[in-house]
Amino acid sequence: MFKRLTQLGRLGVLALAPLLAATAHAEDVIRVSGIPDENPTELARKYQPLVDHLQKNLGVKVVYVPVIDYGAAVSALAAGKIDFAWLGGFTHVQAKVMAGAKPVVMRDIDREFQSVFIANTASGISKPEQMRGKSFTFGAKSSTSGHLFPRHFLRTQFKIDADKDFSGAPLYSGAHDATVKMVESGKVQVGALNIEVWNRMLTASKVDQSKVKVIWTTPPFVDYVWTARKDLPAATVQKFGKAFLALDASKPDDKVILDLQGAKKFVPAKPEDFLVIEQVGRSTGLLK
Repeated sequence: MFKRLTQLGRLGVLALAPLLAATAHAEDVIRVSGIPDENPTELARKYQPLVDHLQKNLGVKVVYVPVIDYGAAVSALAAGKIDFAWLGGFTHVQAKVMAGAKPVVMRDIDREFQSVFIANTASGISKPEQMRGKSFTFGAKSSTSGHLFPRHFLRTQFKIDADKDFSGAPLYSGAHDATVKMVESGKVQVGALNIEVWNRMLTASKVDQSKVKVIWTTPPFVDYVWTARKDLPAATVQKFGKAFLALDASKPDDKVILDLQGAKKFVPAKPEDFLVIEQVGRSTGLLK
């Protein structure tokens, strides 16, 4: 009998071996991703120094996993295919509702983020009230600053129903920089996007200001956050957050990372920071 139990025990260990190996692998590699809110080349440039910093501070291999769209970032986090994701406030709420994802850290600017509404200069539009009856584009459907809050402010500030009051249904460009180019080209007359991307494109001279201009800047709202999948060990999440909180703008290497991320520093994020986004998501019908 003892011999039989010993054999069964050995078989049990052998059966668990692949699972244990997979767990060890998961601890040896941290996979990060983020919503594709800009073109892939720009995203790769922004992420590489950060990945190097995380790898150094976490003491494990860190891999950046690109995704095709906003929904894919949420789904990958929910499925455990990635460990941490740089999400917008709305995609973070979606990940929380879908799979219990948790906020970790956010940039200093993300507690009071803003969007801008831009218009093609040839349209003659100079103020938001003139958007009614014009062609319009949002960014991605799950974008906080490119869709959720612009849609919310259209309704609450100007009594404009995005689905009824433009000349046809609004378009969705898929990314903030794409919104700028659609308005600049005249494909649409008006659009809304992330203010940071707009400012970055201006600085890099990637906008023809003779063809497109800002007509309104929104009130502030909460936006981007690094989000952890639900079942990560608490120690891993804590170590990940500390790597961001340790970034110091007075250090040249850290400043490069912070500048690329559009921040002066990172701060802790809390679940209650995103309650208003969940409320707006439900009030607009975008969150079921």
